[in-house]
Amino acid sequence: MVAPPAMFVRVRSDVVLPRVKVLALSDRRELSGTDARRAKAATAAPTTVAPALDATTSAVAQPVVIPRSGWGADESLRFDSSGNQIWPPAFYPVQKLIVHHTATQNNDPDPAATIRSIYYYHAVTQGWGDIGYNFLIDEAGNIYEGRYSRTYAPGESPTGQDLNGDGVTGAHAQGYNSGTVGIALLGTLSNQDATPAARDALERLLAWEADEHGIDPQGSALYTNPVSGTQATFPNIAGHRDVGATECPGGTFYATLPTIRSDVAARIAAAHGTATKAYQPSGYTILSGSVYHNHGAVSRLYADDGSRLEISAAKSGSSYAADLYARASMTPAERSALSRLTIDYNGSDSSSGAALTLQVYDFTTGTWAVVDGPRTGVTTDRSFTWSTSSSPADYVSSAGEVRFRVRGTDASSFRTRTDLVRFTIGY
Repeated sequence: MVAPPAMFVRVRSDVVLPRVKVLALSDRRELSGTDARRAKAATAAPTTVAPALDATTSAVAQPVVIPRSGWGADESLRFDSSGNQIWPPAFYPVQKLIVHHTATQNNDPDPAATIRSIYYYHAVTQGWGDIGYNFLIDEAGNIYEGRYSRTYAPGESPTGQDLNGDGVTGAHAQGYNSGTVGIALLGTLSNQDATPAARDALERLLAWEADEHGIDPQGSALYTNPVSGTQATFPNIAGHRDVGATECPGGTFYATLPTIRSDVAARIAAAHGTATKAYQPSGYTILSGSVYHNHGAVSRLYADDGSRLEISAAKSGSSYAADLYARASMTPAERSALSRLTIDYNGSDSSSGAALTLQVYDFTTGTWAVVDGPRTGVTTDRSFTWSTSSSPADYVSSAGEVRFRVRGTDASSFRTRTDLVRFTIGY
């Protein structure tokens, strides 16, 4: 319950309460002078903030992130009486992105104060020594640095990572904190959606994080806790309720996550310059392709032979791409007239012995459907042709996107030197 102007609280119950505890959250101070000016500037509209340079390995530009000093973090709360950090930062490769809501008031007049209150609650009341979220986003679309990671160079935008690109461990999803990034939307989203500005900021942050760490935004993969060894398979962009018994991030907002995942994927594709290319024969839609190495984006290689788009398998270091993804799009008019969807995969040049499956994304269920395979044996046995006339529009998004992929069982499934993976779509 949020009651900003309340001076007194009355608790009523029709049963005996052996104990009642009322927790008052306060940011502990009023900002003045330089601090007040910094906080006001930090929470101004994003257009007034100087854009940050993208110094990461991601093709997606890192959005502007307001540092902890911008929302008035009292850094003394992170230290004990001996001057030692209560919760020293620990860093691990990022595997998942988990979205929350803070269950605080909507139409928040002072987001920085709310963040300070959450910080005090996590760091002092809970005894954690810091705020649990890695990032927070207000209704105006401002993105704030959460959990402390390190001291940044002048002009460097907070990344929540160490110099090796590993993410700092937060405290936002019990049992799933290490190797994940917790992003909290300020407000309560149980019966209302995020504001357009907050949603846009969230998608920009998710796109940067996903591309930076090679995460498939529309996939579900095995998560392994690097500390406890706990394993679970859930969406790569997940809601808090996907990993815990909670209503977070709010029912209304949670229902929009499939669309957010699709939007994030589109942002990443656009940043990589994944342009569509027209090709023949007549009757085939425009096709675009992307190549990934172990869910990490590598160079896209295209060759148009006049009848199909060829996607050359890519090599990253000494490893070969194990998963190849391609996307095809059609207009809304074509989708409404769709009577049959056909996908062909020519695997005759793929390395022998590695099992392959053809998978198509079902937009009605939000899952990848294995439609053919696994195929093993000699190379010519591992070509696929799949066609459906039963609700083919299930495999086409409202924006007209079709997703399909060939997945290999090991890193030698495709080889740069010899393999050309060919996809065609007809309707």
